[in-house]
Amino acid sequence: MTYADENQYLPPGPPGWPPARTEPWSYDAYARQTSSYDADLSALRSAYRVLRRVSTLTVLGSFVAYVALTCCAPGLMGARVAGELSLGMVLGVVQLVVTFAAVFWYGRSARQSVDPLARVVRDRAVPSGRNAGAAR
Repeated sequence: MTYADENQYLPPGPPGWPPARTEPWSYDAYARQTSSYDADLSALRSAYRVLRRVSTLTVLGSFVAYVALTCCAPGLMGARVAGELSLGMVLGVVQLVVTFAAVFWYGRSARQSVDPLARVVRDRAVPSGRNAGAAR
């Protein structure tokens, strides 16, 4: 059982922490840094959102089309393509191919469009210096 005042006092930080500011605080410098950071973060969210939507809608759309064909056109899905292989079986295998292609495309596109933006945002958010590696 824990009590409200049990963790009231945090242990002190290392000597000299937090570091003293060497230049006076300026709202203009803060606003420039924040607006640039916000623009980068907005671009990252947008790129990630597009990537998610395209891959999800591709897989979900192909699956819904497969299910709709199965429900509405059972004669078409039961049509023989070659020997004992029906069109429904072929489209079922195509579902696997579409899913794996979407996963492959998602990973490749994330490496090309989202990861560089994420690095920029992370580098701006994590301060450089003595404790830069601690946040990563």
